[in-house]
Amino acid sequence: MKILLLGATGRTGIQFVQEALKRGHTVSAIARNPEKLKNFKIDITEGSPYDLKTMEKAIYGCDAVINTLNVSRKSDNPWASLAAPKDLISKSASNALIAMEKRGIKRFVAMSTIGAGRSWKKSPGILKFMVSASNLKFAFRDHGRQEGILENSSVDYTICRAPMLSNKKYDGSAVATAEGVKLASRGLSRNSAAEFFIDIIEKNTHIRETISISDKPAT
Repeated sequence: MKILLLGATGRTGIQFVQEALKRGHTVSAIARNPEKLKNFKIDITEGSPYDLKTMEKAIYGCDAVINTLNVSRKSDNPWASLAAPKDLISKSASNALIAMEKRGIKRFVAMSTIGAGRSWKKSPGILKFMVSASNLKFAFRDHGRQEGILENSSVDYTICRAPMLSNKKYDGSAVATAEGVKLASRGLSRNSAAEFFIDIIEKNTHIRETISISDKPAT
């Protein structure tokens, strides 16, 4: 299977590249700086998924799309200035849907966040305060826009809302919970998210579902 991965150079995206290659899949990626991916044997299209022509070039021959993009900031500080367009996630998703329709591709799996879209209303007050008061709000809003775009499309999407992401290695795939159901834990390791995404593409599960994913709680 050939997978177009959006956000391949990010901390989460790199985990997805490694997991897909480990399982024998082919990966296509879009990168402004291809040097960041020089250690991986993947197809790289230089540019941005914000550009439709770049998207159409990168998606050629693919069977599925994974979007791990975020509206990044210049540092992890919630108040740091943005390093990406405010609508990078949703614009890239829209471009992908246009390119997918032309190529007859149906499968799209998207990383979202707890607090995006409908989940905002049930989010803890402290999260709402932090997001509303800082530049985190731009990413949350755009994840919500992407959710709406996918849910109103005809593709076989899966929207995976994640809690706080961690670089800590987790032994096992993530756990899925239905929308509105309490998560198994408050954290998600990037490597377990990658395993989960590739699993549901291979098994063709959670079609047209919006779910939450997290690591299993420690026992």
